[in-house]
Amino acid sequence: MCVALPGKVLKIDGRRATVDFSGNTVEADAGLVPVKPGDNVLVHAGCILQVLSQNENDSLRSLFRELEEL
Repeated sequence: MCVALPGKVLKIDGRRATVDFSGNTVEADAGLVPVKPGDNVLVHAGCILQVLSQNENDSLRSLFRELEEL
């Protein structure tokens, strides 16, 4: 099973974005959807798939926290 994770865009360099996942930074492809620093995004397999609203981001992070507790 593959899971897309929520993160926050820190910076953009062309088609590459630096994304923060709770303190871990990863480079992701930002060529599929328009993003800017500060955007909450959904990342899968190194590609940003979607920009998330604050509500969507909060809900996903809450869900992942619950899963970690299991």
